[in-house]
Amino acid sequence: MDLGRHRRSILDRTSEAWTSEEELAAWAEGYEAELRRTGLVDFDDLVIFGQRLVSEHDWVLPLLQAKFPVLAVDEYQDLGVALHRIVKRVAFDGGVRLFAVGDPDQSIYGFTGADGALLQELAEREDVERVQLQLNYRSASRIVSASEMALGEARGYQSNDPDRQAVIAFVECDDGLEGQAAHAVAEIIPAALAAKPGRALGDIAILYRDYRAGDVVAEAVAAADLDFVRVDTVAPYRKVALTNWIEDCAAWCAGGWREARPQLRGLLDRWIGFHRARISDAQARTELQSLTRLLWSLRVEEGLARDFVASLRDGMLDALMAAEPSLADQSEQVDRMSTALAAGGPLADLDLASLGGRDGSPVHLNLLTLHSAKGCEYDVVIMVGLDLGSLPWRSELPAVRRESRRLFYVGLTRARDEIHMLYSGYVDTRGGRMYWGRSPFLNELEARMQEAEDE
Repeated sequence: MDLGRHRRSILDRTSEAWTSEEELAAWAEGYEAELRRTGLVDFDDLVIFGQRLVSEHDWVLPLLQAKFPVLAVDEYQDLGVALHRIVKRVAFDGGVRLFAVGDPDQSIYGFTGADGALLQELAEREDVERVQLQLNYRSASRIVSASEMALGEARGYQSNDPDRQAVIAFVECDDGLEGQAAHAVAEIIPAALAAKPGRALGDIAILYRDYRAGDVVAEAVAAADLDFVRVDTVAPYRKVALTNWIEDCAAWCAGGWREARPQLRGLLDRWIGFHRARISDAQARTELQSLTRLLWSLRVEEGLARDFVASLRDGMLDALMAAEPSLADQSEQVDRMSTALAAGGPLADLDLASLGGRDGSPVHLNLLTLHSAKGCEYDVVIMVGLDLGSLPWRSELPAVRRESRRLFYVGLTRARDEIHMLYSGYVDTRGGRMYWGRSPFLNELEARMQEAEDE
């Protein structure tokens, strides 16, 4: 992970920054030399070489401008140095119109080389028009205020519904993470379901730091016989382009076609994009006609997801995966999806509409890591493991501690109506049980909330 971050973050290989980490630099140079010797590039190289191409060759710029007159970038805070340089080069030197969206407070992928400060650098340019959005359409006013207190910096955010009530709870639980998971299942979830008519398990999420905590939570949820979906590294299948496309096709066939959510045109375009080998216009038209007929025939009001995926695979998808070696890794995830949906699998009872819910399932409790939760929203969010030694780790460099705070902020801002923050005051480590107390983020947030109430 450090090697990848090093290569993505330091692009000038002769700079002092490159040589300041001598051991990593040596590993990177040796690794890259072996790649070149064998005539290979890796995924990081694609971005690094792309940056060199646009930076060192002026003739590329008018070609890009002619092909792509507008560049739209979402989640800009997740970009690293190389992509940031590509954006600046094609926009400010190449004449491509730029539209960028992001939030530096949600920059939580520093370990991959992402840097939220790059968005701030972009916004401070005199030739960029900065638009600060301040109306929050998701969370109740009290949760919006608490999220700013968690950051420790005022942002001026406001809820679009200032009168909506919210629950913010700090909950101490015995028995560590196991006790927290048990309390969530036995107390919080039943109360949350009863608090609002029509609320379902899919409106509730349990967030945790990593997959190890997810194992503990999943065990407690399974013991309570609750249906759940995990969206983390131990999920039944990973989110890749093919599985995302299948889920979107499911959403369209389950009723989304009536409102063009998602749009059929987008599904068809993505299908053509899976073909790495160039196909003729005539072949493309034939493929798109066949896919349209197939999707149209798979529209159902109700049905099991496994039947839909099997029909989609038999109809066209398996043939595509067999013909495209570049899809081998993604094909493995499609196989894992089919296995999970099969009778006896963890998602055997999932229906078509639920498969189309890319952030989880409307009828299944959602279990996610804090990183996986970014971009999601739920009525009720339960955060577990909020102890020093878990979030944050006990010894973190200042930059890492700031990112952990942003991760805490991301968790808070997933909630519409209720946020429950669970802790025990200790963590279990290889060295034994360590009573380091609850997360300092909780201490600061509760103190600031109390101060605001007193005022």
